[in-house]
Amino acid sequence: MERGWVRPRPALDRRLDGALTHRLTCLVATTGYGKSTALAGWGQAVGAVLHRLGPADRDLPTLAGTVAAALSAKVPGLPADLVTAAAAPLGPDADEPSRAAALASALAEALAARLRRGLVLVFDGIEAIAGAAGPVRYVETLVRVAPRHLHLVTASRAPLPFPTARLRQDHEVLDLDAGDLALTPDETAAWARELLGEAGADVAAELHRTCGGWPAAVQAALDALAREDPATWRGTVAGLTANSATLERLTLAAFKDLPAAMRELLRAATVLPVLTSGLAATLGAPPDTPDALASRGLFLEPAEPGGHRLTSTACTTLARHLPLDRHEAHDVAAVAARWYVEHDRPELALRAAVATAHAGLAATLLDAHGPLLAERGDVLAALELLPEPARRTPPMLKLAGIAEQNRGHWTRARELLAEAAAGPGFDAAVARRLAFIDHMRGEFDLALPMYERGHAYGLPPADAAMCAASMASVYWLKGDRAACAELADRALEQARSLGDASALAMANTVLAMLAALDGDRRANDAYYLRALAYAERAGDLVQLIRIHANRASRHLDEAAYAEALAETEIAGRLSDLVAFAPFAALNISNRAKALIGLGRLEEAAAEAADAAARWEAMGSRLTGAGLNRLAAVHALRGDRAAAAALYRQVIAASEPTGEVQALSQALNGLAELLAAEDPEEATRVAARALEHVEGITGVAARVAAARVALAAGEHERARTLLDETEPVAAGRRDHAALAAVAELRAELDGDAKLADEAVRRWAAVGDPIGRARAELVRAALADPATGGEVAAEVRERMHTIGCRALDDRIDALVARAGPPRGAKLVVETMGTFRVLRGSAPVPRTAWQSRKARDLLKILVSRRGGAIGRERLVEILWPEQEDEAVGLRRLNVMVSTLRAVLDPGHAWPADEFVVSDEGALRLELSNVEVDVESFMELVGQAVRLEQAGRQAEALARWAAAESAYGGEFCEEDPYADWAVGLREQLRLAYVQAAARLAEARAGERRHDEAARYWLRLLERDRYDERAHLGLVRVLDLAGRRGDARRRYRLYAELMRELEVEPAPYPT
Repeated sequence: MERGWVRPRPALDRRLDGALTHRLTCLVATTGYGKSTALAGWGQAVGAVLHRLGPADRDLPTLAGTVAAALSAKVPGLPADLVTAAAAPLGPDADEPSRAAALASALAEALAARLRRGLVLVFDGIEAIAGAAGPVRYVETLVRVAPRHLHLVTASRAPLPFPTARLRQDHEVLDLDAGDLALTPDETAAWARELLGEAGADVAAELHRTCGGWPAAVQAALDALAREDPATWRGTVAGLTANSATLERLTLAAFKDLPAAMRELLRAATVLPVLTSGLAATLGAPPDTPDALASRGLFLEPAEPGGHRLTSTACTTLARHLPLDRHEAHDVAAVAARWYVEHDRPELALRAAVATAHAGLAATLLDAHGPLLAERGDVLAALELLPEPARRTPPMLKLAGIAEQNRGHWTRARELLAEAAAGPGFDAAVARRLAFIDHMRGEFDLALPMYERGHAYGLPPADAAMCAASMASVYWLKGDRAACAELADRALEQARSLGDASALAMANTVLAMLAALDGDRRANDAYYLRALAYAERAGDLVQLIRIHANRASRHLDEAAYAEALAETEIAGRLSDLVAFAPFAALNISNRAKALIGLGRLEEAAAEAADAAARWEAMGSRLTGAGLNRLAAVHALRGDRAAAAALYRQVIAASEPTGEVQALSQALNGLAELLAAEDPEEATRVAARALEHVEGITGVAARVAAARVALAAGEHERARTLLDETEPVAAGRRDHAALAAVAELRAELDGDAKLADEAVRRWAAVGDPIGRARAELVRAALADPATGGEVAAEVRERMHTIGCRALDDRIDALVARAGPPRGAKLVVETMGTFRVLRGSAPVPRTAWQSRKARDLLKILVSRRGGAIGRERLVEILWPEQEDEAVGLRRLNVMVSTLRAVLDPGHAWPADEFVVSDEGALRLELSNVEVDVESFMELVGQAVRLEQAGRQAEALARWAAAESAYGGEFCEEDPYADWAVGLREQLRLAYVQAAARLAEARAGERRHDEAARYWLRLLERDRYDERAHLGLVRVLDLAGRRGDARRRYRLYAELMRELEVEPAPYPT
């Protein structure tokens, strides 16, 4: 890039070289200090990528696409979708700052994998995007997540529109200001000699003093002096002052001395987005005019490649003193628009129309290039120029609806598209977009007739074919195979006749889904491969997300969890880029299911909650997939009540929509959950699940029903179901189901060899929880001592990964192995409340009163200390005014509690609950309380640490972390008596988990460290140390996509607290 006539400035270049050792360099100075000129020359010398920000960059897709394209030219191998994703349509109510962060993160991740040496990225003119939330977040995120070899430089007239204090604390920011940019006396003299000859040196000192080294003022003054008699130079220089008025006056004087063609071209440039030599010729100026003006360094500066724009000073001066009138502005816009359109830049033509408020030109452009402008131009701003009747015409309603939908404003888009569909503006394109919104919201009864109407209309034909494919997808969700097959075949036939890549991708996708329904793996693979090829040919990122997410589902059906995760990683990266929530939520729920299968429950819980939240945020009824996954995690963690509530919620929501897949999964999960404690209801639920036995969820329905039958003692029923299931599971290559069949047959028949087979099958699948369950079946068939040892080992493994669903079975096997545990009574209050007499859990039905349970919990909260009877009455019966009545009620509860704890009266009345001088307490010497065990382990760990015995301390911390079953009395979240101990235990747990996370990270056991950081974040989602620790270990483990996503979540949470996020940890 040329510097014009301005000489190089070696001293300033040396200061700028400091950017090569800093994450961020900020140049802040008012107009005219040569920021752009300095960066252009220095940037060219160091091979920087320079982006000059302008009004167009207030549009996030424009900014992100342009930056990605510029970097792609500099860094070989950057993914092409970084550019295409920027312009992709958005999902419903997409949050632009979040999408900006995702686009910047993806770019940073790609650069981190490819940069091997320093690269500078310059953003010149940050003030152009001030107040534009998305573009500002894009630049800020790039700064915070920049890889080691990427150095950001910003130039602006004001401080950056985002905080940088934490970066400065870490010495990662280099600041340069007007003092650094001002000319030195020697530089002023050199400039004077360059333009005025040696005689210029005579006035250089005075010129430097009067202009204060302000480069623009010096440049403008020298430009003026060059047009004067040397005899007048000293007088002219003496009259100068270093202020904007002087600069404006000198600029106007220089302007008036230009030829008429140049003057008119500069006035025209005040309303044009970009000026090129070709456009200059069209406007009546010689083609070399822009280059000639740029060489003066006063009026024009480089813009996008091959173009120019007015300098800030020139633009302000001409707009204030020599503006175009309305007719002149419209004439310039019309001429320029023709040139832009001829050169395939209709979006620039539309910007000129908007800038000049030329409603007629805007209407013409929208009529001629509407669909393209809906993707590439600011259609909504142009529509605002039109009179109300023109905006309400069917073509304009359709165009507005498409533009709103592309920008993620689905509610407004639906209103506009529905209005267009009700009139003569209806066509298959309108129908497809309108029905798709309802489809993604789970409003199938609205989506189906609109898809049908669009398909019947037939034009445009590609949209009509996609309406047929979309209808087939809805029928697939509803479990109607016949309707799905008919429409899928019709969609493929129409798409083939057209050769439209997007329509072919959609048709092949739904045919692959149909093959999955039939269990035809070969056809499923073939159709998905074709769908991928067509979607890539079309550049259709939304369909690519869907296809990869669906392929993950197919892997899940075969229990191929690692392969499923790989597919979700691809889909996740793309969905982050385009912020398309519907398919992103589907993909995340698939990821959660894969993580459950691998026993990574902490990650699964986070992903499942995220999926459900995304569906809910878009007002969709299709929350079932995410909630089913979340319910499964709760069940595996032993929180049966929460799991059952979620399953029932999914069932209630899915039945009205007819969404069979989520409904069937919820019924299966609920049936298995209820099998042990309520076999009658479990049997009824399983029977309902078997109504949907055909299709993808049929195998799971049979397995669930077999588990229920076995638990209910209906052995022949269980055997029949297993006989039916095995061949179907084998045909579908459902390895998890085959492992479950072997496990259940072993339990049913008492067959140790089958138990061995079940263990091998679960191990091959990679499911640690399934394997543990099969090991417990095998342990039950072994001698009591061996079975007890196996059960104890399984308990340790399961508690390490957070699984407590098998605790009851483990306790029974341990109890069978010999005498009861050391304590006569065990009370568990962290997480799910349980009481064990020896090793036998007290059944829920044994409690005659909830108040008796509450009384025991309150006594536990006192940690062996006494609590007065009067205070207990206040807590248990706050409405009780008569103290005597309250004390009698308390006596009844004490008797009830003692009867539950010792129903056979084998011990004295005060063995467990001691009554002493009007107070009650728990006798901890006779009761093992999980709270006390946990706190003792924490105390031991602290003492060992203080003694310098780190390895032993770490073992105690691990035992303490494993012993923490959850929040103290979590089923009583609002009980005042529980708050103090709950917080004490939580803080102790945080201490334990953090120690373990840091230790495992230091041992390079990154996945284990991640597990502990995730557990901490479940307790406190704003824990900054845990967030950054998690990001760091995920990055070190090579899971960089996960790390970037986790960093974005952290940054968002910090902004909620109005705290500046720390930079991405490296």
